[in-house]
Amino acid sequence: MWYIPQLGLVGLFKYTDLIERGFNEHGYAVVVLGSLISYLTVFYFYWKPKPNLKSIFNIQQFDFTLIPYLILIVIGLGFVEQPLLDFEKIIDYYKTSEIKFHSHRFAGISAFFIYFQISSLLIAPLFEELFFRKFLFSKLLENNKLWTSIIVSSLCFSVIHFETPDNLIPTFIFGVIACLIYFKTKNIWYTIIAHFLNNLFSMLYLIYGESFFDWVDGLNYDFMYWALFVFGILATILGMKKITTANNT
Repeated sequence: MWYIPQLGLVGLFKYTDLIERGFNEHGYAVVVLGSLISYLTVFYFYWKPKPNLKSIFNIQQFDFTLIPYLILIVIGLGFVEQPLLDFEKIIDYYKTSEIKFHSHRFAGISAFFIYFQISSLLIAPLFEELFFRKFLFSKLLENNKLWTSIIVSSLCFSVIHFETPDNLIPTFIFGVIACLIYFKTKNIWYTIIAHFLNNLFSMLYLIYGESFFDWVDGLNYDFMYWALFVFGILATILGMKKITTANNT
């Protein structure tokens, strides 16, 4: 369901003379269009009974004063996930005592960058949260225990990111957090905004985070590096506790 629309659009872009010249520059548009088609197809054929979209997207049920705690969760998860992203570099460091600095450098604004950010900031937060939390997680809860539903939904959410293997465990962790937030609040807006903020921070790190990651690598995986990891765990727990207890109240 995910790749068939994309493969069809790749063929359209690649073999249609009208747009063949711009395929390399605009090729990522197939991912954007393909993902939209796949999600809408699944929602149309499998989401039964049809959801009340007006009720789902009722923004009046969202407490805007809790946005700082969503930001705290996203920042906390960033520090929690850093050792997972650095796993190979950490192993090499303990073997050779050599620091391998990150190699990611922002290449500037391009058509690919624009399409990727459309997918990351608009399509992913909305459609992935609707599917993996509102649809899949809720359906799993009908016949399964809470943690079984959380793990299955989060695994599926992680699997669609298999093209970036380093991101598999971080996306699984985010999936677990999002399921817990949705289960406690019954409001999909909290996970949509958390997902948007998470991807927004990733974009900002890509553009402006070179000095930050140089600083992190320069910690040599010492006490401060792991203290940030612990801080991330505590920040995430604090943010989640505040959001869930405020909504329960």
